[in-house]
Amino acid sequence: MYYSFTILLLLATSIFTMTGCADRAEKSPISTEKEIETSPQQIDESKDTKSDTASSKAEQAAPLFDYEDLSQKITYGKATALEVRNALTEQNPAALSNTMHALYSMRWQRVIVYLLNDLWKLDKNKYPDLAWNLIEKPPVRIALASTINRIQIHDTKEYKDYIRAHKYDEHEFHRAQVIISLGLNKNPKDVPYLQEMGEGNNNYVAQSAITALALMHHVLARDAMVTIWGKYANDPRGDLILEVLKKAYDWVPYARKKEETNEQDNKASAVE
Repeated sequence: MYYSFTILLLLATSIFTMTGCADRAEKSPISTEKEIETSPQQIDESKDTKSDTASSKAEQAAPLFDYEDLSQKITYGKATALEVRNALTEQNPAALSNTMHALYSMRWQRVIVYLLNDLWKLDKNKYPDLAWNLIEKPPVRIALASTINRIQIHDTKEYKDYIRAHKYDEHEFHRAQVIISLGLNKNPKDVPYLQEMGEGNNNYVAQSAITALALMHHVLARDAMVTIWGKYANDPRGDLILEVLKKAYDWVPYARKKEETNEQDNKASAVE
């Protein structure tokens, strides 16, 4: 199944999602520096201690923040540093990858840039409560590398090399993250790889490649899309590519453009 151009563009943003992922694991947020003082409760030994323990664990497991709300705040650059750290405790790899991409919108805050660098260095002692089990490996680390690469002007080879090292990972979501990251990087040297992925049999990866080629805004990327379209002209993928070509590059096949021009002329004549 192929999605519309609008949906494809969402793949390249902070709401880049992976279908079929497990539901998010609920996790307690990082505690604030100000501790809330509470008076100790008296223990009633006559009560069922097992029930009390289960209830206590349930209360501790319940999140004190709304991840979707945090995600929106980060996407629009309105989250606080604490809220960002809370979001980075997320245990869903797709959602956490989204957060990594979305942090690009907060690049003007120096504390966030420092945080991203610490994440890359895997400074677990500084931020022990974060989801390091996901941050230290793909796909989240690919998204992290992409965001740092987009923010930094110089010395980005390390991040680009890491992204490209996962171009042929077995997991489709890893490859999709690489593809979108390369599209955002906008280096035409990656066009042949993106074209290869766009011509592949995996629909999810192919859709990501079409999106990445659109994001590049480069003539070579456009030409690669035209080539892919030529191979899938009578396929739903071909229809999708035409839609993307029209909106991203204002390109339509000559025959279709002529038809559209004639149609517009006919409408104009009818009005007269």
